[in-house]
Amino acid sequence: MSLLRPSLIVPFLAASSVFAADFKKDIQPILERNCYECHSEKTGKKKGGFVFDDLKTFKMDIADNDVAQIRPGKPSESHFLEVIVNDGKNHMPPNENLSGAEIKKITEWISEGASFDKDAPKLAPTAVKKSLPPIMSWTSTEGKTIKAGFVRLEGENVVLRMPANGQEASVALTRLSEASQKLARDCAAP
Repeated sequence: MSLLRPSLIVPFLAASSVFAADFKKDIQPILERNCYECHSEKTGKKKGGFVFDDLKTFKMDIADNDVAQIRPGKPSESHFLEVIVNDGKNHMPPNENLSGAEIKKITEWISEGASFDKDAPKLAPTAVKKSLPPIMSWTSTEGKTIKAGFVRLEGENVVLRMPANGQEASVALTRLSEASQKLARDCAAP
């Protein structure tokens, strides 16, 4: 069973002032409705160490590095988005799903730089080859399937990001089924 809800895989959105996501108007209400109950200074709950109503604290989770929950300009590498779109045990919000429109707006906000300031310059679209779902199914030659995000190809290895902890793992292509080898090459292709 796939962890992704295919109807919610959102394509990469080009930055545009017409379609720009405004944190205060577009994103904050989504977080308030769906996340503040467990991740808010106001409620006193900071589950997993995450707080979304204190922007100074929230901003510490936004950076372009491997430990950040939100990677500006890189929605497919943002663990924050992964847990929203996956159906695994770490799915957020628990027992609920955001609408496709809400996920699209969050993806757009991350693509544009994940800024709290509506007047901040938006990130220009990077040389992203294509939009990839944050989590995909990968099958070994033994028939075992794991869920992970594609990061890159390194020679004859594929680097995958584990959804549970965000860590990267390098897997020899020869250890993957033919279909998963093709998937890895397709993900890396321009």
